[in-house]
Amino acid sequence: MNRTNILISSSAKDTIKESVQLAQELNTGIEISRLPLYKSDKYTPEEVWEDIRNDLKGFNNKVTLHAMFSDINIASQDYLIREVGIRRYKESLETGKGINAEIILFHSGYKGTKHYGSIESFKKNFISFWKDFIKEFEENNITAVIENVFETGPDFCKELIEKVNSDYFKLALDCGHVNLYAHNSEITEWIKEYGDKLYHMHIHNNFEQNDDHNNLYDGTLDYKEIFNTLKEKSLNPTMVLEMFTEDDIRKSIKYLEDIEF
Repeated sequence: MNRTNILISSSAKDTIKESVQLAQELNTGIEISRLPLYKSDKYTPEEVWEDIRNDLKGFNNKVTLHAMFSDINIASQDYLIREVGIRRYKESLETGKGINAEIILFHSGYKGTKHYGSIESFKKNFISFWKDFIKEFEENNITAVIENVFETGPDFCKELIEKVNSDYFKLALDCGHVNLYAHNSEITEWIKEYGDKLYHMHIHNNFEQNDDHNNLYDGTLDYKEIFNTLKEKSLNPTMVLEMFTEDDIRKSIKYLEDIEF
């Protein structure tokens, strides 16, 4: 199995350092997640990325970053809420730069409303923010990717990416979220619709009831079909095994080996 584009989440172990050691053993990359800046104002972005950089010493495989996402909405109609979100996004970018992340992943922030006016306002504010913010990624040669959460189909995120229109702004597909929230569409449809805009993936499984982040065996998703579709479309996105225990990571590595992915 070629593990060049396979990563594990730093949430697989209790500490980032332990997760880095696991990634080193498995010869995978690592996606740094759950930055501690939420928890206390005693942290600064500089302190956080210095700590992470120390944990990454000697690690030569791919490094990506999961930006802060909890309660963030940079497209809110409330300017104060937008200000907090923008601060967290900028802190995430500074952290990504500090640890030499190749990719920084952001949630779209879309909450699944069915109010047409709210949807259009969200799109307008999202696009306006990212048209300016993406310039910093272009200057630093970092790719920003937008991950689906509550979206029920591929069109929403794809439209946002296309309207920002930057080679450094791509799509991330979270398969577990599609399985949980998009029951009227198949993941293979998302892959085909995203096409060459699909740059990054979160792969994990569930039983369509809870965002379990199970290993690739335990759930209703058929990853053989998913990987076959990627192969058919000649797509090679980075893939994060987004599971939160070492046991699930190891089981998923075995799954990939068994199907000779």
